Amino acid sequence: MTILSQPYTDAGLFPHGGWDVHHHIFEPAKFAYAPDRHLTPPPATVQQFLDFKNKVGITNSVLTHGLSYGSDCTSLKEFVHELGESGTKGIGVIDPDTITAEELQEMHNKGVRGIRVNLYKYQAMHDVERQKQALREHTRAIASHCPGWSMAFTHVHPEFWGELTPMIQQEIVPGGVRLVTDHFALLKAASMLPGEYKGDITRQPGFKEIMDLVRAGLLYVKISAPYRVSSEAPHYTDLRPLVRAFLEVNPQQILWGSDWPHTPHMKVRTREEALRETPYLVMDDMEWLKSLRSWVTAEEWHAMMVANPTRLYGW
Repeated sequence: MTILSQPYTDAGLFPHGGWDVHHHIFEPAKFAYAPDRHLTPPPATVQQFLDFKNKVGITNSVLTHGLSYGSDCTSLKEFVHELGESGTKGIGVIDPDTITAEELQEMHNKGVRGIRVNLYKYQAMHDVERQKQALREHTRAIASHCPGWSMAFTHVHPEFWGELTPMIQQEIVPGGVRLVTDHFALLKAASMLPGEYKGDITRQPGFKEIMDLVRAGLLYVKISAPYRVSSEAPHYTDLRPLVRAFLEVNPQQILWGSDWPHTPHMKVRTREEALRETPYLVMDDMEWLKSLRSWVTAEEWHAMMVANPTRLYGW
């Protein structure tokens, strides 16, 4: 296919609408954060997101429950309700040990279409065995009650995917759960890679295993939060090879998300750090979107922005 490279006006980015599949809302004055949270974000309100949505030109969104709220999805259900007329679905956080079928059904009735796994709760950010435990418990909790729901899973070790693959193939996907990972699966562009991988990003740990999962239709990947994997703001030019690699193995498995309001990088924080309000990152969303649009065909753009998220979340 010929890659479209001409510049696009803001108005031309979403001629057929578009989905932002990863954003948050934080209103701590209305809904208090969990006391054991890993991060204290400033307010990012429903109205502020609507302003962002209108500026960018998207028509639908997927509100991802902020981990700062823990597994209490009261805020998520209210925010999805407030955003409902604008075409918003929700991704919740649950405690798989205590969640009931009735609670899951209520979440579904309120517009929730999946969950995300809170690795901080399992102290699993850097432990692949604990990650397996977390994935198994969450799969068990939703597989029989919520067929078709997605399960988002993000961690900072792309090299773990090879060890996770057998469980994904044998337990998660056969259980009816659609697995999603955020932020390029945290594969890095050249500007964030050690010298030994800068000349060939395909050699970085986890690249082959992640691409194999995407190719097989076992993993959805969000093209989101470029600042987590590249330091070349605002256009993130060095992400083009990574974007092209994902689309070329399976364009039906790729999604786009803003990560608004642009929370800081994932890390394990001390208790003091977690309770201190941490500012958001500064991001030029329009320049990034125009850059991304210039690397893909019209068909790929429509799949990523409209068809794929509609299939995954819009039912």
